[in-house]
Amino acid sequence: MGKNLIESISGARGIIGESMTPHLALQYGLALGAFLGGGKVVVGGDTRTSHDALKSAAVAGLLSAGCDVIDIGICPTPTIGIAIRHNRARGGIGVTASHNPLEWNGLKLFNDKGEFVTPTQYEVFRRVLAMPLQTLEDWRKVGKLTRDDSAIGMHIKTVMKLKFIQPRKIRSRKFKVVIDCVNGAGSHAGPELLRRLGCRVIAINDIPDGRFPRGPEPLPKNLGQLKKRVKQEKADIGFALDPDADRLAIVSEKGVAIGEEHTLALALYAVLSHKRGPVVVNMSTSRMCQDVAEQFGCKFLRSKVGEANVVDVMRRKHAVAGGEGNGGVILPASHYGRDSLVGMALVLQHLAATRKTVSEAMTEYPNYVIVKDKGELPDDFDIKLERLKKKLTDVTINEADGIRIDYPDSWVHIRMSNTEPIYRLISEALTKKRAVGLIDMVNDLFS
Repeated sequence: MGKNLIESISGARGIIGESMTPHLALQYGLALGAFLGGGKVVVGGDTRTSHDALKSAAVAGLLSAGCDVIDIGICPTPTIGIAIRHNRARGGIGVTASHNPLEWNGLKLFNDKGEFVTPTQYEVFRRVLAMPLQTLEDWRKVGKLTRDDSAIGMHIKTVMKLKFIQPRKIRSRKFKVVIDCVNGAGSHAGPELLRRLGCRVIAINDIPDGRFPRGPEPLPKNLGQLKKRVKQEKADIGFALDPDADRLAIVSEKGVAIGEEHTLALALYAVLSHKRGPVVVNMSTSRMCQDVAEQFGCKFLRSKVGEANVVDVMRRKHAVAGGEGNGGVILPASHYGRDSLVGMALVLQHLAATRKTVSEAMTEYPNYVIVKDKGELPDDFDIKLERLKKKLTDVTINEADGIRIDYPDSWVHIRMSNTEPIYRLISEALTKKRAVGLIDMVNDLFS
């Protein structure tokens, strides 16, 4: 459907004017409407400048397919899931490319549970998308469009009422927090939640105009402004969001960007201190989470990469918490989706309950070194993976998602990205030398 169009269980992403077009959004709207069989559908998205064009096209498709559309405007991706459940809708569309650069946008598909469509549902949707679709229902069956501006407020109230969160205890700490919203969908929701929790809030990059002032991923290399501001303000913590506010990164009280992997590990303490149960993360997530789960005597499981895959295993295994090492915290008690608002509340809850700083809290589990690399996706990627597997001996290999190679004290994972035309390579070890060595080894064998 176009150059650089990435279609996967994570939805569709592409470059505006090339592979991601209003025509494609219209097709997706028509197909989702047919797949859902009409009914109410919630639509929202992040702040990218192409938001209105794509959303309007997707809404036109949904209306033409006989759906009644509830437009909740600019909002975090997890807000869409919560609004679907609140409105008892059939599904939804999130117009967002998440952490991709400005020139990208995309379409995320939700089911009636307010979650991303499951692998099975996605396959059915793909078959519907491939069919010739009627472009307009009978005049008596065309859907209606309504606007709802209450979704973000409802999302914040949902977080505040979680049994894992003690707002009074958090307020007693009077945390000073700097939050970097990257001018994205969390520009209102993030600071407002923190204020409701009694924090003294310094918000930066909180103008929701979609013009990202830094790299959209909340990686340490992109958080220079936040690190500097935390030190200047003598803040207790810094939070960084991605454009659709489903991922969360942390800067310590010392102005150190501790890496996204620590977000989930710290959040798990707040959950497991209150309720024990299985924990599920993806195959590229740090062993820190496994260590935390084992401290509480909880079962630990891994899934394929991708939020829908994590959620699928979480549901089947009745997990109490889970997520992805990219800063994506998933708490079923709230909803089955990555949520930076839930992540911030859980991290603050843990710090408040333990009376610790971020730096002190990080000493509660081993601090591994993670190295991440990526490369342009070759046409013969699968063939090269097979060749790589045959070259490896005396190691544990998991082929559920690319190839994950496990050693007693380290691991390395190579897989095709769900969201970009690249392959991702991640390693983890107790030392940087070992982690880099694993990356170099796989790159050499893979070439």
